[in-house]
Amino acid sequence: MGFATAAGTHGQAWPRVVGAAALAALGACGVVVLLIPTRSKAPSSLASRSNWALAGALPPGRDFPADWGYGVSGPLRRTPTPDNVVPSTPQPGIPRAVYAPAACTNIPRMLDYAGGASMGPTMSVDRYTELQANSAALMDSEATGEIEEHGPRASMTIWVVSDGPTRIANYVDWLGHCGSYHVTNYDGKGGFKNERTVKTVVEARSADGADSAVTVTRTFTTIGNPAQSATYRVSYYALRGVILECQIFMDGPDRDLVQKRAVQTLQRLGTL
Repeated sequence: MGFATAAGTHGQAWPRVVGAAALAALGACGVVVLLIPTRSKAPSSLASRSNWALAGALPPGRDFPADWGYGVSGPLRRTPTPDNVVPSTPQPGIPRAVYAPAACTNIPRMLDYAGGASMGPTMSVDRYTELQANSAALMDSEATGEIEEHGPRASMTIWVVSDGPTRIANYVDWLGHCGSYHVTNYDGKGGFKNERTVKTVVEARSADGADSAVTVTRTFTTIGNPAQSATYRVSYYALRGVILECQIFMDGPDRDLVQKRAVQTLQRLGTL
């Protein structure tokens, strides 16, 4: 009768009485109830995503001025490159690139994607005033300087790798003794092509949202041919099984805009 009266008189008293009675019963039985929050599922590796899905994280054309050239390309099906394929290794008697100091000969994987990396989608922008056709570069061109540039332009490429943070760490360690080096390039028959001095300046070693990151500025000075010299910025962001590489052959506000778009791409990759 007391419960009926309380419920009828005070509307909200009944749930409170029941709650108190339930707690008392649990306490008498020695039962302890713990509320454990549900753990969210760990994000999956981005390597499991298709090139098509990864391409969706790249900046769309509307993110750049209307008078810039814009393009997205890449294989629909990803084909891994075997780890044991290293084209940068000179053939016996026919050197292709000779480094000095000699310790710089063992270039890190960040400068040679010949093995253990699968190329995903690539976005490119440019400010060309006439039609240009770039020739295909070798996989270690970022170490030898054999890059034919007709800038100003920039590109972002998503590489699928299993050891992104390790590659970045090894690259930074290598720069500790090879921040400056000399490289002599030869053609396929062993004939002399050119020689360059290379200087790399580290600008940043981390980035919000990345498992690991590094941003550098590279300067290739071609001895005897200044027209083949080049300076550009490149950023590497490792995240969950991929590396986002952003190369910028631009200066001033244009370079800042592309760098901003690269950071936004990293953020979009983080939501996949």
